[in-house]
Amino acid sequence: MFEFTSATPESLGIPSQAVIDLLDEMKEHRLVMHSVLLLRHGKIAAEAYSEPVYDRDRKHRMYSVSKSFTSVAIGMMITEGKLSLDTKVADIFPEYLPENPNPYMMEATVSDLLRMSVFNETGSYDWDTENFVKSFFNAPYAMHKPGLVFHYDTAGTTTLCGIVEKLAGKPILEYMRPLLDELGISKDIWCVETPEGGSWTGSGILATPRDLAKFAQFCLQQGEWNGKQLVSREYMQAATSWQIDTTVSDPGYPNPIGYGYQFWMLKEGGFSCNGMGSQFAFIMPKYDAIMITTADNQGINNADDALRQMYYRFLKKISDEPLPENPEKQAELESRRVLSIPLPNGKADSPMAEKISGVKYEFEENLFKWKWMRVDVSDKCYTLTYDKGQGEQVIKLFRGGYDFFEFPDKYAGKRINVMEKNYRCISAAAWPLENTLLGLVYSVDDYVGTLKMQFSFEDDTLTVFMTKNAENFFSDYRGYLAGHAVKE
Repeated sequence: MFEFTSATPESLGIPSQAVIDLLDEMKEHRLVMHSVLLLRHGKIAAEAYSEPVYDRDRKHRMYSVSKSFTSVAIGMMITEGKLSLDTKVADIFPEYLPENPNPYMMEATVSDLLRMSVFNETGSYDWDTENFVKSFFNAPYAMHKPGLVFHYDTAGTTTLCGIVEKLAGKPILEYMRPLLDELGISKDIWCVETPEGGSWTGSGILATPRDLAKFAQFCLQQGEWNGKQLVSREYMQAATSWQIDTTVSDPGYPNPIGYGYQFWMLKEGGFSCNGMGSQFAFIMPKYDAIMITTADNQGINNADDALRQMYYRFLKKISDEPLPENPEKQAELESRRVLSIPLPNGKADSPMAEKISGVKYEFEENLFKWKWMRVDVSDKCYTLTYDKGQGEQVIKLFRGGYDFFEFPDKYAGKRINVMEKNYRCISAAAWPLENTLLGLVYSVDDYVGTLKMQFSFEDDTLTVFMTKNAENFFSDYRGYLAGHAVKE
């Protein structure tokens, strides 16, 4: 099975100090990085992981990076003659069409879906939708002519995946397996399922960072691998180049350069696979360079663009030719191979901790039916015991650093909305003020997400404020709770 070789940064024209500077910038921005890989000329120049939470063999949720895999699967089908860019999507799913389908719906082609230029005004499904692909043809919204306007729509990608699975007669990753084997991608990568049982490649592939690096290298090489053209070069060149403008639809994306076939464009002819939370493959053919990141930056403003700008600055420091070896800086870089997840701001302890330990607070009426909470303080952690209508539950917030615990609520696992597992989490606590305790919880399971909790104590009252940044969980851990101390 193919595996990357590693080389010193200098041998690849990269100053070790440039890599150190890049990692320092990520730390200064308090980014929650799970992995960072830098490749040049098909070799790994540097890699770092947030061990023991994540390592090189851990499958990580790739979120919308999955869309780029979907594009390559479509490219495989086009290469094999099973599909064309001009194929009408409605012709593949006649069973899902409404009685009097809108003419715009009947016009839409595979190319329109690849370019995110669909006929729907907005996404067609919600979490309780029974069939995601069917919903694409039955959305109760105004429609418009496809192919002209970019509008980011995961339902379109989900429908592209449905096309692959219907024509192939098997799950998309199984269909792609011969190609994935050529690339040396892990045998056990997998994908979250839609409610109807299809693969949710709009968001759901889990793979290792090195798996993503191999996929990115394949895309940089325009579908060629080990001397074999596995996907049409013509298709891959089109997929990874400007196909539609994104300026109006995505104004939050600084300096929008456009979109290809499920790939975003970058400066200087580069392109990227983008996923929520800063899952990235930044691919720069001009420099023959790639940066892979996995992370959980969902709750950090402008984190994605910050990473993008960091990489642009990094590229300006590299050379076309090998550089003199720098053992001292290489040793320093080696010591940075373990990434640290930022702790919540504040002190490790407060005089308030002793006062509130063991006190029960009953909550006033609130949106999510929380009844009461108690904080028990030990040398190791703050144990939150509470009842929000599901019986007694416990969250642990660890003192002085992160540790693992299992979140008490059941959440989805293999299939959307099938509540079957308790997510593995890490947490930490700190006191930014004497009367204010912060808790930071990260889901580090198959689904990645952040929960922030603030507990403010004054006299016999407790005010709780919670925010969450997670796809479809931690949903009843939001907003304010007003509590009053009671005697037990």
